[in-house]
Amino acid sequence: MARILVVDDLPDNRDVLCRALRLFGHTVQSASNGHEAVETARSTPPDLILMDLSMPGMDGWTTTMTLKADRQLAHIPVIAVTGHVTPDEIQRALDAGCADYVAKPVDFETLMSKVGAHAPVGA
Repeated sequence: MARILVVDDLPDNRDVLCRALRLFGHTVQSASNGHEAVETARSTPPDLILMDLSMPGMDGWTTTMTLKADRQLAHIPVIAVTGHVTPDEIQRALDAGCADYVAKPVDFETLMSKVGAHAPVGA
């Protein structure tokens, strides 16, 4: 299974996502903000990142661009987990480097399908 980094500033959101991912056998790390996400990814690179976009400080768009600018981390797929789901907002996430998105409130069947599609095979 994959090692997944969950990034969200709201503890309840992080907790729900982490629990669901663990139920499916994934190893899960979490970060409460963009700076922590970058540090965690650098110290223990995940196979996949689930990224909230609206966070104080370094938002998810900026965090994703920072990760994608780092040669050691650029290959890690990022899935935006967000309430920002207008076509322009989705395009902004894709332009920042997100590989995909999942709308909040999260439909866990959709989330697990996208995790399976973007997590490396055999991870």
